[in-house]
Amino acid sequence: MTRTWWPLAGLVLLVLAAATITRADADLWGHVRFGLDSLRDRRLTSIDPYSFTQDVPWLNHEWLSELQMGMAYAIAGSVGLSLLKAALAFLTFAIVWSALRGAANGARIAVMVLVTFGTIHMTSSLRPQLWTFVSFALLCRALSDPFSRLRRWLPVLFALWANVHGGWVVGLGVLGVWAAIEMLIKPETRRAWFVIAAASALATLCTPYGWKLWEFVARTVRVTRDIDEWRSLWGTPVLNWVPWFVAVGGIMWAAARRSVSLLPVVAVLSMLAYGSARVMRIESLFVCAAAILLAPLVIARWPARFVRLPADRSRYEPVVALVMFLVPAVASGVIAARSVGCLPTIGDWAPDAEPVVVLAQNAGGRLVTYFNWGEYALWHLGPQLRISMDGRRETIYSDRRIAEHDAIIEGTAAGLETLAKWNPEYVWLPASSRTTRKWLMQHGYRLALESPRSFVAVRADLATPGPSTPVAGTGTLPGCFPG
Repeated sequence: MTRTWWPLAGLVLLVLAAATITRADADLWGHVRFGLDSLRDRRLTSIDPYSFTQDVPWLNHEWLSELQMGMAYAIAGSVGLSLLKAALAFLTFAIVWSALRGAANGARIAVMVLVTFGTIHMTSSLRPQLWTFVSFALLCRALSDPFSRLRRWLPVLFALWANVHGGWVVGLGVLGVWAAIEMLIKPETRRAWFVIAAASALATLCTPYGWKLWEFVARTVRVTRDIDEWRSLWGTPVLNWVPWFVAVGGIMWAAARRSVSLLPVVAVLSMLAYGSARVMRIESLFVCAAAILLAPLVIARWPARFVRLPADRSRYEPVVALVMFLVPAVASGVIAARSVGCLPTIGDWAPDAEPVVVLAQNAGGRLVTYFNWGEYALWHLGPQLRISMDGRRETIYSDRRIAEHDAIIEGTAAGLETLAKWNPEYVWLPASSRTTRKWLMQHGYRLALESPRSFVAVRADLATPGPSTPVAGTGTLPGCFPG
């Protein structure tokens, strides 16, 4: 390795180490558990063993990404999960960096900072969305380079994509718009683009579910979903808007060139800009696409300048290069040592640690709980203790079932009627569900635990009732995954 590359190698190590910083989101427990189950059973099932309220056959459209999570955890525990997430995030950033080859280092770094900032809510945790992040970057890279051989592999990409995450729908929309405009402005390419687009669409049938996956996507993918990540970008902190506005500025820059060849770029990015304004989780894809598709303009505006170095270089140059490598290398070691192996549980959604200890004393039964805590509960208590709801939502529950569960949390008359009908052995709900807590105390339940964050109620007629007096919980978070 030449001395010129030492600082770059140090920077690569620093980025890779930073990518290992991973937080545990509400769904991580379920993703890893389902992946471990697939490894154990060597099959997929439509019957969920963890929930007693499932009323929709389980179509696990993320089975392949979960399988990889399960393998990483089986091999190296939380360290494996951190490294897997780091590899996916680093690969995506490497694709963006490669698209900017030929641009001045300052311009490349500025774009990478924007991409890092604009995608942090996707790259901060290990979720199936990260596989979409990588796949989407590969798609944009194939579209941005007219001589790229990646285009012929797009059907293969979509076949894999359809098995790891539902984001392939956005990718197929991008490919469709791009191909349609290319066929319009370049009639001689119509056949080639039609074949690529049609083959890519058909490739998404290459899943264990075939055409039923399309039916599932048509039923569940809608902007009206009552989930934080599916809400408007304007409902998020103002800092989240900055990358969006910068990327929109890039669209205006491309449109001002009035070049026919840039029509696909402007059309695709405009579609993503609108989509990300409506659904905030698309913003990461929009920022990534803008960086890759606008890369030729960045290169043309800020080209790299190659400076011939004098023959009599300073004798201190090797020392400076070595220091520029060692400083980020040491920093990356410190970061990785502190982040690898601990996926911290943070955020308003996080459950208490104490309820699992209390509930684990019981032999089994059914547990009504808040859906954000469902996968944490099924990891520690299932399948002996079956839960009422978890983050999969539409994957195994109908809209009616979700509404019933929300009504229980809110303590409405309909929700309390449903709770009486289910007559579960255990209830673990947020402390804010005061009406439901009061109803439970008046209808044959007793309090087993109460903290500032949640409470656990146990049916009084159980043969093994658990603690005879309520435990005063502290609301302590589980710490690191799995807790």
